[in-house]
Amino acid sequence: MVAGEYIDSPYFKKFEQLRVPEKENYAVNCINTGNGVIMPAGFPAVKEMLTQHGFKTHEINMSEFSKIDGGLTCLSLRFNA
Repeated sequence: MVAGEYIDSPYFKKFEQLRVPEKENYAVNCINTGNGVIMPAGFPAVKEMLTQHGFKTHEINMSEFSKIDGGLTCLSLRFNA
């Protein structure tokens, strides 16, 4: 997924881009677990886009964290199993 200034970035030209609508830019900060995508709740266009591309979504309420610009990737620990 790409949003904002990254949409036209040459670094992502070779990849299929899922372009996030400007009004839902916060939702670009998701985590693909391999079993689905953890995404912030309340972004129906992004959820629909992910679903249409075959991803199962798991919505998390991030409303309080978004007030301080905290995103899912910054608030997570990932481990290799």
